[in-house]
Amino acid sequence: MKLHDHTDSASCAAALAEALAGAVTATLGEKPRATLALSGGRSPQAVLPVLAAQPIDWARVDVTLVDERRVPPHDADSNAGMVRRCFIERGAQAAALHPLWTGTLSVGDALADAQHRLNGILPADVAYLGMGPDGHIASLFPASDESAFERDGCAVISSEAPTAPRERISLTLSELMKIPYVYLHITGTEKRRVLEHAAAGAPSAAVPISLLLHARPDLQVFAGG
Repeated sequence: MKLHDHTDSASCAAALAEALAGAVTATLGEKPRATLALSGGRSPQAVLPVLAAQPIDWARVDVTLVDERRVPPHDADSNAGMVRRCFIERGAQAAALHPLWTGTLSVGDALADAQHRLNGILPADVAYLGMGPDGHIASLFPASDESAFERDGCAVISSEAPTAPRERISLTLSELMKIPYVYLHITGTEKRRVLEHAAAGAPSAAVPISLLLHARPDLQVFAGG
């Protein structure tokens, strides 16, 4: 991994937004459209408005999520809702947003619907990932075997978080591995310790980030705050 260490969260957010913009711009220099997969949670709320303000032709960019909580689209916990507020409405209005969850279908139908809608824009070109204190990425939570992170060659799976809202949809591990530009954002000393432990140890499904770290030595990690 390549570690970009920052003393405060604001400088980290600015540097990460610039790096993401650079990756999107590089992709658009090579093909007509780019797909950007974004993370939910609190940390992206500082990054996404800065990214949205970058001089990018957002009309050529498809945006989706690396994971989603199975809550109504207008719920405060909706990752897509956060992306709309902090990114789409803050300067990236021309981008096409492709949510993973619409809230109107059963889980099985929702997975099939998401797979169908994402077929034309996956694999993503650029991904912004976060990491939980248990080492989870997207909504791939600690498991006994890597098979828990896959579903018959599909790009999306359902998963269950240890805390509410528990029901999730996530890109699979293999789908994350296909993405050329992957950026991980961590904050705080606890997550730094988890990252260092994962990097030093053997890859294990019990610490999902370790699988990405060992398979993708090009992983860009932005740490701050």
